[in-house]
Amino acid sequence: MTTAKIALAMPGERQSNLRRLVCTLIAAHLLLGIAMFATAAWAKPQTTTDSLPSQAAELQKARDFAGAEKLYRQALVDAPDDPEILKALAVVCQAEGKYAESIEIFQSILKRAPLYPGVKDPQARHLLALAQSSSGHLFEAIQELEGLLADYPDDAPVLYQLVVDYRAAAQKSGEKLAKRYPDSEYLHAINAEVYEDSERFDDAIREFKEVLRKDPKFPGLHFALGQVYWRKNDIQNAQDQLRLALREEPNHALAGYYLADILTNQKNYREAIPLLQMVTAAYPELKEAYFLLGKCYAGTGEDQRALEAFNKALQLNPNYKEAHYQLYGLYAHLGDKKNSAAQLRIFEELIKKGQEEDEFRLRETPQKQTKAGSQDD
Repeated sequence: MTTAKIALAMPGERQSNLRRLVCTLIAAHLLLGIAMFATAAWAKPQTTTDSLPSQAAELQKARDFAGAEKLYRQALVDAPDDPEILKALAVVCQAEGKYAESIEIFQSILKRAPLYPGVKDPQARHLLALAQSSSGHLFEAIQELEGLLADYPDDAPVLYQLVVDYRAAAQKSGEKLAKRYPDSEYLHAINAEVYEDSERFDDAIREFKEVLRKDPKFPGLHFALGQVYWRKNDIQNAQDQLRLALREEPNHALAGYYLADILTNQKNYREAIPLLQMVTAAYPELKEAYFLLGKCYAGTGEDQRALEAFNKALQLNPNYKEAHYQLYGLYAHLGDKKNSAAQLRIFEELIKKGQEEDEFRLRETPQKQTKAGSQDD
């Protein structure tokens, strides 16, 4: 669910809780940064000058941020370009709520003290983003984090902070939209998506129809309605809306997938096949599309293409039991008893494995409840 939907779906108290959660998460990052700087940056033998940052780090641990700031600034008199002292000072300023000063310090680090050739200090960039987020400059924070992620795509803390900031930014934008345009088609569209994600399909349809009333040419509206009807299993309305969506945008792959699913269930294989070919070209990792394509080819007598499609689905997910079952039937139809028996055996093993996992979860739940009850006592 998009974060904008979350924001508009929440009562006021839950929105307040979310804001407190975001602040708590950011504070946790700050404390982590403080601990890192306090324990690692000045582990070398201490001179008189070196002792100032060490003393400041101790004050940080004791949460005497004003005292720590004073000592860091004294240390910078002798080492004005030391990036570690500057970072520690910037973190202290964040803890004191001096976000503008913190941002200014981080920006000065990034201008003068890159840690790696050609790459600005990633730690300073991350902390700069935290400072921007804490001061309400969410879009600047997101921009900084996205840039950092481009250089370090597997950085989990950066990905995590992006989720936090995007959620907060979406909430902020949603509140602004609701305040300025309380009865707009845009707000009704967002509310419809919120209802859909909560599986309140009738409410979602009502909101989408309000969008349609206000703006019949609202972008993507027919697809959105078709998707809700498809999820509700209202086949006729889903089909009507999805056809309208494809008339507006013939290469709309997801609309093609939903319509092809309906057509396959109706055994209208020849109409479904070109739609599924479009889908697999757009989403080559979508195993369900290959599965449907296999069923369509089998239904039109194109056995070799059906084999290829089902096996492609299994390449994407070897435990796709429905594909194994279809192959069991297809090989039997072709007179290949060996492969048919092998596919049936795999299918039965996967069914058994799934049943055993379900039984384990059922047994595990009372154990957890018993344990939780004993802890409460």
